[in-house]
Amino acid sequence: MSGMDPLSAALDELKFRCVAFVDRDPRLPWRRVFPADVVSIHAVVEGHGFIETDELLSRHFLEEGEVVISNGVRGGALRAMDEGTVPDVISAQIELQAPLGHPMLAALPPLIRASSSSMPSSFDRCLHTLREELGAATLGRETIFRQMCASLFVLVLRRYVDRLGWTHADWFRMLADPLLREHLAAASKPETTVAALAAAAGRSRQRTCARFTRLGGTRPSLLLRAARLRCAVELLNAGETDLSRVARESGFGSRQALCRAFRRELGITPAAHWRSTHQRPFPRRKSRDGREEKDPSSTPGERLAADLSPAIPRPRP
Repeated sequence: MSGMDPLSAALDELKFRCVAFVDRDPRLPWRRVFPADVVSIHAVVEGHGFIETDELLSRHFLEEGEVVISNGVRGGALRAMDEGTVPDVISAQIELQAPLGHPMLAALPPLIRASSSSMPSSFDRCLHTLREELGAATLGRETIFRQMCASLFVLVLRRYVDRLGWTHADWFRMLADPLLREHLAAASKPETTVAALAAAAGRSRQRTCARFTRLGGTRPSLLLRAARLRCAVELLNAGETDLSRVARESGFGSRQALCRAFRRELGITPAAHWRSTHQRPFPRRKSRDGREEKDPSSTPGERLAADLSPAIPRPRP
């Protein structure tokens, strides 16, 4: 199974983008707070500092040229080493759209650090570009900030994967495995099956499942089911009302299997999710004789409640 590598495929599915922010606040003592409940990246392009968080008992000192990825660290912040100085730090919020979660986000640790001494030359070039752009108010500077921060984010993740130990068992550990790495992107495609993964890996289904479980902490069938559910939700959110088509394109095969997966994983039906997302009744399909078909994903009580309840108008911004 060839194509896009699994890290790029995951970032593409999550609609990965950076929103850079630079505040050259002269007030002392200087402090850059980590955004709560989101992923962010911080590059120290000039000066020194340290990381303080509510979860760490010791301070982590940062030298010039170091980069930190923060994953929703509570009470986290960067502070200047000397209270009388203001270091140049470029930060960006990492936007990753995952309404149902994603194994990459679940495996992302609270903090990842990287420095030039252990990184390829492209890492230094990104930092050099940030340093140049920070010193001049030129056109398109924010765009370059976003692109450089995005490149640094991927480079730091790549280094994190390369340095993982054998005790890890998560999505990133599967990336570090030469065998699973080649097929992990396919495990996020809804049309893939466990049998296809095993055949591509040249192993039996049992040995393939055992390797996924040992290194990733989960069975490949669960990864595939989650990928299919994410695909189905994306189609419904886009306005698709043909549940048979949603079932086919998301890999469930039939409307019945689609409805069972929604009830098991989300506790609602596909039609109920559609109504909640679009704030109007789910349109019923018409049969060949012109009659409206019953919604197969709802119980009679749910259909009656939907018929009696008017659509809830969207709040105005």
